[in-house]
Amino acid sequence: MGILWGMKICLWICSVVLGLGVMAQGAPQAQVRATVADSSIAQGERGDLAVVIDIPAGYHAQSNTPSSGNYIKLEVLPAAQEGIEFGVPDYPRGEDQEYPLLGKLNVYTGTITVNVPFVMAGDAEMGQRTIRGKVRYQLCDDKACYFPENQPFEAQLTITRGTGSAVAALPATIGGNPAGADWSIWTAFGAAFVAGLLFNVMPCVLPVLPLKAIGFYEVSQHRRGRSFMLGVVFSIGLIAIFAVLAMLVLVLRVISWGELFSRAWFIWPMVALLAVMGLGLLGAFTVSLPTAAYRFSPRHDTFGGNFFWGALTAILATPCTAPLLPALLLWAASHPAIVGVPAMLMVGVGMASPYLILSAFPEAARRFPRSGPWAELFKQMMGFLLLVAAMYFGAGRAIHGPGFWWLVSATVAVAGFYLMARTVQLTRSAGAVAISSVLAVAMIGASLWWTAKMTGLGRPMLSGGEGQVESQWEAYTPERFERAKSEGKIVLVKFTANWCATCQYIEGTVYQDPKIWQALRRHEVVAFKADMTDSELAKPLLLQLNPAGGIPLTAIYAPKLNGPIVLASVYGSDDLLRALDQAAGGDIARAPVPEQTRRRGSDALQGPSQ
Repeated sequence: MGILWGMKICLWICSVVLGLGVMAQGAPQAQVRATVADSSIAQGERGDLAVVIDIPAGYHAQSNTPSSGNYIKLEVLPAAQEGIEFGVPDYPRGEDQEYPLLGKLNVYTGTITVNVPFVMAGDAEMGQRTIRGKVRYQLCDDKACYFPENQPFEAQLTITRGTGSAVAALPATIGGNPAGADWSIWTAFGAAFVAGLLFNVMPCVLPVLPLKAIGFYEVSQHRRGRSFMLGVVFSIGLIAIFAVLAMLVLVLRVISWGELFSRAWFIWPMVALLAVMGLGLLGAFTVSLPTAAYRFSPRHDTFGGNFFWGALTAILATPCTAPLLPALLLWAASHPAIVGVPAMLMVGVGMASPYLILSAFPEAARRFPRSGPWAELFKQMMGFLLLVAAMYFGAGRAIHGPGFWWLVSATVAVAGFYLMARTVQLTRSAGAVAISSVLAVAMIGASLWWTAKMTGLGRPMLSGGEGQVESQWEAYTPERFERAKSEGKIVLVKFTANWCATCQYIEGTVYQDPKIWQALRRHEVVAFKADMTDSELAKPLLLQLNPAGGIPLTAIYAPKLNGPIVLASVYGSDDLLRALDQAAGGDIARAPVPEQTRRRGSDALQGPSQ
């Protein structure tokens, strides 16, 4: 039944994707053309690129400032080129239009022109050059909207010899498009496969990986064909979850990536599931649980059990996707669903591939013991790992701020002491006891070190007597955020959540760095913390900055900038310091914003985390 169920799900997904592709055919398109105001520009001089977009009669495109963050805004995206530095596009003001079925929208109609300033490098190669780029937009009529389009454009210019004087300055730069925007299909699918492969070593997935290894030990007694079919069903379950998430995030746009872990109806059953499985591996079921509990035992040698394990593995991976998925989400969101959704499915294929390979060679698992006290101890330690995961998600949901790490650390400590005590019971070998002791001390020490780092234990007070780092944040509210901007202040908004592992890394490194808080005070920055653990107050702003809703993400607003500086995914203290200096009007040439940092006028899509 499990394999039939999985095949039905995959067939349904394929039919939906194909249907979306058919709907996309014959959609209206805007006409895009581009020219350079002065076709001859000297080295070191500034120029202006005019991109003209003709929207067909009877249709409209969402403006660059749509009425909702869920809408696809029109964006002009010049391709990064050596020797040319592009500034922030200057978009015309949108029109507020009322549509009977769509409501009030801020749109573009007819012909609009977007101007993009640029500067030629002082040593740019002379001669003929072609500026390339694309316009991303979504056309709608008064009843429905069509798939987002990416219309390319080109403009010709001639670079002449400069005078040797200083290079002209831009008010702000976007540094070209991020690498994810211009991938070919083959590059995107290859990157998706590699990202999925790497998910298997992320901390969110670690509780499942050893357990699945135990499962392969169990099925190694079967024939190769049956073992491989179990691996196929496991892969189907894993890929099905990525397919569902891709549909919800990229096509229907009803949730953001990783948002499930902010939903109480999802997180608490998931915590209970991890806790029950962990206690089961520790042998608790044989002591006190009722008979009905025995029925819930997703076995590794059944089709239904393997589909379950595959789905669970994919679900647990979503909070840890931030370092690997942003560029792919950017690429997928900028293409039709018939291309973007399969790209996300390829992430699942990459993640499932190691398990599929292992299932094809079950004889490799026969060398490992499947019974005995040491095998039982290994299984019990995997149970503790599941309990640690349950505590991470549960305590992270219930306790705001970094204090929940103490409960996670306490669970790790119990596991470490159990490992030492049980080893002493099983053997008198000094070597075995020494190894288990070293492992236990490493586990407990690492968890305590990380918890101390996250909570600021032992860290000196910030200079000036203002207290610890956590007290320096102001809770985000839309009203206070808008007021701070209207007062002409530099405003920083940090999006984070307890369930986002990469957010915790940023919290424990970048925002515990005294240099960051010195810079925030020096530039008189108003720092907002948008905690997404169980609140959607900041979700509209997040979706404006990142249509996929991925975190961690930091946005910096300043009066001198045409749009916010966005630091997406994983970044360091130096990256944030350069962004703050740029927001305050520092020297852009000497302090470039890192590649993953981009202006809202570019493909501002991150990604994750999650």
